[in-house]
Amino acid sequence: MTGLLFSTDEAVAAWLFQGYGQKPMKYDRALGLLGKSGEMMGAVLFHHYNGSNVEMSYYGKNTATLGLFRCLMRFVLLEFDASRLTVMTSKRNRRYIKGFQKLGFKFEGVQRCYYGKRDCVRNTGVRLVMFRDGIEKIAKLEPPVSKVAQL
Repeated sequence: MTGLLFSTDEAVAAWLFQGYGQKPMKYDRALGLLGKSGEMMGAVLFHHYNGSNVEMSYYGKNTATLGLFRCLMRFVLLEFDASRLTVMTSKRNRRYIKGFQKLGFKFEGVQRCYYGKRDCVRNTGVRLVMFRDGIEKIAKLEPPVSKVAQL
């Protein structure tokens, strides 16, 4: 993965819904994950923003890097000014759960029947959250320089 595609939310979301067989859903922003030759390799949807929390859905096999997540955390701060970022994944997806926890996400709970109508492990979602201090730590944004400090 070599880049992020901004300001083409509708095209990215359409690509995601079609390519991943996802049911179209309401979203606030959609970013594309670009490969070396400029092709879409994945997408990130931000949805359910309520003024303090935003949920992130990540699609893209073998595209996650610390540098990418640093950019995504900066986007969360600058675009949403969020105090928390929430992700959901299947309870069976231990690799993603451990990866998100290594980044600093905290286990918040499970939601049964999140991915289907039957109450079973396959349909159980795990909710992970990162709070503002963790988002800022990964983003590594420089504090703004005041005009007084410039004199």
